[in-house]
Amino acid sequence: MVCAFSALALASCRRRGAAVAVMVGDLVALALLFSAVGAAAEFGILGERGNSHVRWAKVCNVYGRFCERAMVSVIISLLAAFANLVLLMLAILDVHKNSSYY
Repeated sequence: MVCAFSALALASCRRRGAAVAVMVGDLVALALLFSAVGAAAEFGILGERGNSHVRWAKVCNVYGRFCERAMVSVIISLLAAFANLVLLMLAILDVHKNSSYY
């Protein structure tokens, strides 16, 4: 979802005034991306450790290969989210540097 939004924003951002609106949208999308990665990591930890308070048993001892792949995908998603954060920071710095306001 964030990748599609970024591609559409990049394609539609030809005017200089639209850059700020696109960056605000990118910040919102980045917040949603980090929230989704955190939720996926929490459910991965819940599957690995279980929860005695609600009597959910561990499932990763039964579905070990699936849980390993899920955790690897969460880690890769977190790395991609940080890469998106770095790219957004570079874009904000570039717009700020080219701005005639300061």
